[in-house]
Amino acid sequence: MKISTAEVAQLKATVKNQSGAAIKNTIVNFAETGGSLLVFSPTSGTAATDENGVAMLEVKAAGGTSLGATTVGASAQVNGQPVTISQVVTLTSAPSTGQVDPQTLASALNFLDANPADRSIVIAGAGGSGRSESATLRFRVVDRNNASVKGAAVVFNVVPANAVTLNIPRAVSDSEGVVTTTVSSRNIATAVVINAQVEGKNISSQSDQLTITTGIATQRGFDLSASKFHLNSAISGDSSELTVRIIDSNGNPVADGVPVVFTADYGRVGSSTRGGCTTVNGACTVTYEVQDPRPADGTLATVTVSTQVGNGTAISGVLRLAIVNPGDLNIYTSSEGGSLFGDFDLNTCGKQSFQVFVGTPANFAAPAGTGVAVTTGISDLTATVLAGGTILDQRAFGRRTALSVEFDRTAVAGSGSTTVEIKLTSGAVVQTISRRLNFAACTGAAP
Repeated sequence: MKISTAEVAQLKATVKNQSGAAIKNTIVNFAETGGSLLVFSPTSGTAATDENGVAMLEVKAAGGTSLGATTVGASAQVNGQPVTISQVVTLTSAPSTGQVDPQTLASALNFLDANPADRSIVIAGAGGSGRSESATLRFRVVDRNNASVKGAAVVFNVVPANAVTLNIPRAVSDSEGVVTTTVSSRNIATAVVINAQVEGKNISSQSDQLTITTGIATQRGFDLSASKFHLNSAISGDSSELTVRIIDSNGNPVADGVPVVFTADYGRVGSSTRGGCTTVNGACTVTYEVQDPRPADGTLATVTVSTQVGNGTAISGVLRLAIVNPGDLNIYTSSEGGSLFGDFDLNTCGKQSFQVFVGTPANFAAPAGTGVAVTTGISDLTATVLAGGTILDQRAFGRRTALSVEFDRTAVAGSGSTTVEIKLTSGAVVQTISRRLNFAACTGAAP
């Protein structure tokens, strides 16, 4: 019998009576004679005969340098008489051919790797754009000297069960000792491990954790925003950054590379190379710019944003922007509707404040960031902007912006009138609104 130092062999002894009938439940003692090159399993070197009279144990080299020939004897008591047989065992450095069952030779199972390398796949139906709905996992079967074992059968199972589809439940190791299985995602986000076990032996290993996440884009998770909602119609190129954020039904960002399309009925959106964008970490951004065609006062520019899920269903939303011409701005008595504000009439000898509303006839607010400055034609009659000195952007439309101005005529005793100028500055555009300020004579000290 010949085995290599990397192999595990089986020794069998058959016990029969004088009539040739098998004798069961008889203890057989195995022992090496003339050397110490072998190790028995069990270490006691004993085994009981089965119903066929066969006693069996495993034997292997004591070490990688245990080379040469030795003798193994087997002895038993049959009807009170000792019976002995022997077998020569030759140990070599190279594996023998066809003598050892790979299942017997297998001593350990090691997890090698997973593909994708980040051990993450997407929910079924959310693949594409560089993301996969399946993963490949590899293990290696080795002997006790860590050499690859070819031909060993390995079975796989998923924990938790049924979290993913196990495509290859059983595989046989190749010349490198490698076995491969694949799994495919289902419609739930979860995390799993893949267990591998040498068939028929208590030798197992498990993969690193595999995550299944990032599902199909959902309409309710389609979020749109703009860096600015009120733009200056008088400035070609005045811009706003438009961002779409997309999540799946589990609240996870969709996979990178989801294409999103932007279209606009006024102005321009996107770039010359792409009218939309593709997601990174569930979001992407394009630029909207003012240019012809421009909407009239009271008409919003509409940007339509859309994508498609794996089954072809469209998901979309709209962003609306106010493109405001500073030349249309004036001051009004109300944030909505109302009439143009008339003269400022001071009825005190000290300070008096007024509230007006800055916007267009169609109730649009001034472009975001518009600065407000108020002056009078009399240096001693001062004007102070109490609130609204800078027109802030707002997402809501159809409301003019409140402006609070205080006049102080403490140093002006006589009666008269003067001009009030309200200058609205939006970028390089300045719109000047003029009104009269009237005041009566003051005969006493200012309160």
